[in-house]
Amino acid sequence: MPSFKVVLTDFSDPDTSPEAAVLLGSGLDIDFVRLQTKEPEALIPHVVDADGLIVQWASINRKVIEAMSRCKIISRYGIGVDMIDLQAAAEHGIAVANVPDYCIEEVSDSTIAFLFDLGRRHFLLDRYVRSGNWGTPQPLPCWPPPRLRGQSVGIIGLGNIGRAVAHKAAGLGLHLLGFDPYLPPEQMKTLGVEAVSLDELLRRADFVSIHCPLNEETRGLIGAAQLALMKPSACLINMARGPIVVQKALYHALANQTILAAAMDVLEQEPPAPDDPLLRLDNILITPHTSSGSVESILQLRRDTAQNVVDRLAGTLPRSIVNRKALGW
Repeated sequence: MPSFKVVLTDFSDPDTSPEAAVLLGSGLDIDFVRLQTKEPEALIPHVVDADGLIVQWASINRKVIEAMSRCKIISRYGIGVDMIDLQAAAEHGIAVANVPDYCIEEVSDSTIAFLFDLGRRHFLLDRYVRSGNWGTPQPLPCWPPPRLRGQSVGIIGLGNIGRAVAHKAAGLGLHLLGFDPYLPPEQMKTLGVEAVSLDELLRRADFVSIHCPLNEETRGLIGAAQLALMKPSACLINMARGPIVVQKALYHALANQTILAAAMDVLEQEPPAPDDPLLRLDNILITPHTSSGSVESILQLRRDTAQNVVDRLAGTLPRSIVNRKALGW
């Protein structure tokens, strides 16, 4: 019998050879089990004797964690770990690891692309042409737009991706506002970011860009009251997690032109229902949670996620353990 059982709960690419190469080439005796299961009840029979999990979107709740008798490591494809009960994992001595430097360039590039699309009104101009028009779009109330240089971008969450956005936005001549309660103002200053409260950021920013993790503090962070603080000419960008923005409130803000426009790579429900009212609006851009993707980022992610498991099973600590403090390590 193999010494270790590693279960891949769910995945997007049926070719799992990058993960297998790391796991099976590690020198450890590993049984690599591939599932395609996200629901806790369906997972439990397969993971009760697992020594390690690799997780994409499967819900690893307390019930799953309590069912596992041998698990030492849960490794997540990506940065966010909101689908894993971190406290329950710590109580059972299970390390939860992520890949914190995944997709920094890709998501920050996508954010800047959205900023251009919103700022230069590409979301309206494309539809204007497809409707049979050409030339200066005089009927559009938000044309011509103001020059991008000199406007303000408010960044919510100054982690790795938020900092990359700040660096790239500064190169465009944008003024940087930042809200991150865990980053001292002097550190923001070194990034060229003016530290402000969330309310002040919402009032002043021409573009509000969300890059914070989803947790109990940030769930519903941007609701009707916060959207009402934004300028009527301002745009919202969400590159983090859908539930950070109250989607019903966003719909009403866009439909009633409380804000000008939005660009979202994430939604509360993914994929959205065919009758989701956001899909009927002309002043929103939606991409299918793909801003992280590139040839390089995906390969790095898959290898590093598997390496986290190898490190823990080999008796060393992965380079990024998100519940380290709760574990007392």
